Amino acid sequence: MIDEAVRSGIAFSLAVLGLVVIFAPLIAERLRIPGLVGLLVGGALIGPNVLGVLDDFTSLERIGEMGILYLIFLAGLQLDRETFIRYRGISIGFGLITAAVSLVLGTAVALQLDFEARAAILIGSFWASFTLIAYPVLQQYDLSKNRAGAAVIGASAVTDTVSLLILAVIVGLETGDRSGAGLLLGIALGLLALAAWCLVVLPSVTLWFFSTLGRGRVLRFMLVLVGLTSAAVVAEVVGIEPLLGAFFAGLGLNRMIPNESPLMDSTDFVGNALFIPAFLVSVGLLFDPAVMFVASTLWLALWLSIALVAGKVVAAWITGRFYRLAGPESGLLFTVSVAQAAATLAGTIIGFEIGLYGEDVVNAVMVVIALSLVITSVGTPRFAERIEQPAAEERRLGEKVVFAVRDAGGGLVSRLRLAGEIAAASGGVVLPVLVSVPEAAGSLSDSRRRVAQIDDELHALGLEGETRIRVDRSVAEGIVNAVIETDGSLVVLGWAGPRPVTGIFAETMASEIARNVECPVVVVTAVDTEPERAVLIIGERDLQGWNLDAVDAAVKLAVALAPERRLTVGPLAEDEIAAAGIELPDWVEYESGGHDVVAWAEQVSNPGDIIVAASRGRPSERTAQAIVDGGNSVIGVTPGKAPRWVTGDPARRFASRRR
Repeated sequence: MIDEAVRSGIAFSLAVLGLVVIFAPLIAERLRIPGLVGLLVGGALIGPNVLGVLDDFTSLERIGEMGILYLIFLAGLQLDRETFIRYRGISIGFGLITAAVSLVLGTAVALQLDFEARAAILIGSFWASFTLIAYPVLQQYDLSKNRAGAAVIGASAVTDTVSLLILAVIVGLETGDRSGAGLLLGIALGLLALAAWCLVVLPSVTLWFFSTLGRGRVLRFMLVLVGLTSAAVVAEVVGIEPLLGAFFAGLGLNRMIPNESPLMDSTDFVGNALFIPAFLVSVGLLFDPAVMFVASTLWLALWLSIALVAGKVVAAWITGRFYRLAGPESGLLFTVSVAQAAATLAGTIIGFEIGLYGEDVVNAVMVVIALSLVITSVGTPRFAERIEQPAAEERRLGEKVVFAVRDAGGGLVSRLRLAGEIAAASGGVVLPVLVSVPEAAGSLSDSRRRVAQIDDELHALGLEGETRIRVDRSVAEGIVNAVIETDGSLVVLGWAGPRPVTGIFAETMASEIARNVECPVVVVTAVDTEPERAVLIIGERDLQGWNLDAVDAAVKLAVALAPERRLTVGPLAEDEIAAAGIELPDWVEYESGGHDVVAWAEQVSNPGDIIVAASRGRPSERTAQAIVDGGNSVIGVTPGKAPRWVTGDPARRFASRRR
């Protein structure tokens, strides 16, 4: 037998945890049971109430507490903010509906079981919230951009807040510390303080750290961990549920850590390998079959389960009908929101400690939690696989910005900053690529030396990413292959100036790359000045049918750069632009002018501003040179592989392509 001192040590606990995490999901999947259920059953088997492998699981319980915080943090960190904003109505609506319906049904059932009013309301509040246990399944099926997936993630914060408010008020009234109004005011101030820390202070500190001290991946990951734990601590200090602090911390760092970045890979890996499985195993450790499977406990658990399941089903059905969701989407709302864990356990224990009910409720709630986790583990994958992603979902320009490095100087930092802004607008990442041509003497060794400098400049801007070296027959071919391998959404090239007269018939590198990739290619010359506005050039020549693809890409690029500054469009008049089917946001400024785009650009811009225009070959090079001489940054946009020639009205063609 293993000595008791050894069994109580952290090494033994971690070894047992590792074996459960490895083998429990494998055995469960062989039995056609979800891996999440396998972890729960594995935790129950090794716990003190079954096999007794772990009699003292305090250390493992602490890791599990970190696991649920990590799970909720990842949900906020990886949330597609653009999709969430687009479907925020569904998210808030579902959150309020599921909280209200579940609260009412849960309270009504508790009252019918002869609980006092305050105890009944507290029990009803347990089912008002839910835990995102099924978040890894949403990741697996790539549902972050689906309206149901985005809605249920955002709704978890709404329901947790509602449940928290009810818990705080009930506890305050029961203990007599403060009045209901005082409690609500304290919670409101606590939420403001938590939001300020997570959404203002934490991103600012992280950006400073990333661009100064924390240029290594280990240091950056440790700061992310500190950000998560500090948000949980701040939440506890101000009287808010730490889970809400973890979610807010994820939202605050959302733009700082793109989903495609190496840092996100590390963050996601640590959570899925250790913390999240540890949480599920630690929940299983709490199950005690000898207590849970008593007739009185099962009877109480039956009614509480009916209240929980009925509330979630009704809420999902109402939301689906009101927002016209497909059947599998409504089913996903139910199976994800039915899961109960951390918040429910915390509320149950608090209610027991202040004397609102006895151990029978605690045991019954454990049964309900077990049932809810089985439902969410089994049901979520079945509905998720039936949800079809919208075929017409348009890719964002900044998802994966391939930054082609042709030299280490000449405005490298300014171009990197612009590429970072484009990527940040889409929650994307910058992927620097340095191509080495074997025929050039010393090319590869020189490239290796320059990688460190490029990465240093990249990290100094607070950006995530690592420079890649490609060996290829030519620079253009190397960039094309890099775009294909990384599934790039945009290529950023530096501009070497106008072509000489001898090269008038030669193909530019931008056009050669654009001819072989499906994403737009932009040629940038940037000045090292903080721009006050972006200027989008749309002239009469841009309305020719063959050039509308470039205009479309230029519009998207200019809008992506505009959130931090003003956007001025011209010299074509607003009605002429609208008549061509070119759609622009309502907040842009229009400045009509004459046919001389250079004179117009100089008139509406200040030195250092960003000028965006569709690339049209040699005439646009002369225009770009004139604008650069005026002290402005210029971005020339070339579309990717051109579609088939289309005849007819340009406006109709432009509008049909956008649909």
